[in-house]
This record gives sequence, C-alpha cells and structure tokens, in this order.
Amino acid sequence: MFKPRRVNAPKLDERFKAERLAQTLPPLILAAENLVNAHDMGVHGRRRAGTGEDFWQFKQYGPGDPVSSIDWRQSAKREHIYIRQKEQETAETVWIWRDTSQTMDYGSGQTEQSKLDRATLLSLALALSLSKSGEKFGLVGQTEKASTGPASFNRFVDRTAEVQSPSITDLTFADQLSSKSTVVLISDFLVEPSEIIEVIRHVVSLGCRGFLMHIADPVEVDLPFNGRTRFVSLTEEDDITLGRVEIVREDYQSLFNAHQQELLKIAKNVSWDYCFHRTDAPASEAFAALYTALNIRGAKA
Repeated sequence: MFKPRRVNAPKLDERFKAERLAQTLPPLILAAENLVNAHDMGVHGRRRAGTGEDFWQFKQYGPGDPVSSIDWRQSAKREHIYIRQKEQETAETVWIWRDTSQTMDYGSGQTEQSKLDRATLLSLALALSLSKSGEKFGLVGQTEKASTGPASFNRFVDRTAEVQSPSITDLTFADQLSSKSTVVLISDFLVEPSEIIEVIRHVVSLGCRGFLMHIADPVEVDLPFNGRTRFVSLTEEDDITLGRVEIVREDYQSLFNAHQQELLKIAKNVSWDYCFHRTDAPASEAFAALYTALNIRGAKA
C-alpha cells in the first residue's frame, strides 16, 4: 500500500495542534467566507426549478412514496407515475469529517497551507454554504444533532476548534449518521484501502451516500527531491534516509497513482463521488466539486 513519508516534518503533540488551530482558524473562516461568496456569484441565479414556492421537482413514484403526492396531470403525460416533490422532502443532512491525524499536519512549503489547513478551509466553506442554503449539517464527532442556520455555523466553528476528529477506522462507530445523510470525508487517506472499504460499507449500510475528498501535498505527488534526503515519519514508523532519492521517484509515483486509482474505484463501486485535490491548486476547485456533487441550493432570500 502506498504510504509516503514526510520530509523534515516535526512531530506535533495534541496541545500544540490545538494552539496552532486556534491561531489559524480566524483567517481560515475569513477565507471560507470569501470562497463561498465568490462561488455564489459564479452560480448566481442557479436555483432549484419549480412553479410553486416549495416545489423542487417531479420524481418517479416508488415504494414508500405517499399516494397523496402523485401528480396525476404529469403522470398522464408520461410513461410512469410521478410525484410532486417539495424542497423540504429532498433536504438531506450533511455530516462533514475532516481528518486530523498526524499525516494531515504536513505542508511542504510549496503551498501556503498544510493538508489540515486546506481540509479545515473546505469544511468551513461547505458548512457555511449549507447554512446559507438552509441545509442541515454537522461535524462528525460533535454531540449535538445536525441543524442549519447562522447559529449552527458558529457552533460548527467552535466544534472544529474543540473536537478531535475520530480516526477513519472509528467512523464505523459514528452514531449520528442516519438514513438520507450525506457523509463528506476529507483526508489524505494514507491508510490501507481495506480500512476505507470497511468504513464505506458501514456508511452505505446506514442508507447514506458519500463523497471522498482526497487531499495531497504536491511534494507527496511529485517527490521532487534529488540527492541525499532524510524522510522523517509523522507516525510511529522509523525515519529513513535515501542516498539518491531520484532513483526511486518513478516507482514512488507509480505507487501513489495506484493508490489514487484504488480510492477512485472504491468510490465508484458504491456510486460515491471522488475528487483528488493538490494543496497547490486553488481551494475553489475542490469546493466547486463539493458544491456540485451535493447539489447545494443558492442562498435563500
């Protein structure tokens, strides 16, 4: 399994991480607001279609749909029976998990943000956008139920600063998830594919759909070093030193690409969305992928 090591990255204890997050959170909140506002301007006017105030769409009638929702006029025009679906009936709860494991602390210096900072920015931007659109959301690990609105976003910010995210393997024990929830997992996914599969199977068994946001530092992708290089592990593994790192670059990149393709395959097998995002790319690209996949509505007037 691909598991790159980090270059000259210090081991951070939890207290240091908490203090660092407290310092970086305010500018990340501002960056999230700018990100959402810029994106909203780009999709201005793209609201859910319909003639009624709460109308969203016509949906083919299926098991569990109330007979009273059948739109006989539309059904007469079509081959199948359709119901008239309203916005509140299509609303889903979005649970956001951002990986706070040690490997996420890495930032190579070729980008302004570490993987954790980028994951936090995307989490905040997503929560803010959901808040503006009236969708329910929550942070995996918080004790409160998912909710929506400005107060919920403020609570999300507080929990982002206070709550240590459960590890990806502990997500199989998350008790907030319920049917019709959407789970957004933001991580570098530097774990065995089998562990990711186990988590996804658990989430799917609960009737949830999901999104994998795969984040990587450009150095982790390209391995651009030459000559003697020391790789310092952020985990409990031993550090290693390579005399000529360029010799292994091609094999390394092949392993990285294979791991990325395995994640894509895992997501496709359960009809989840997957996005690979380098931290040297604009955060707006990753946010746009989330926004589109989750079909977030424009901010309510």
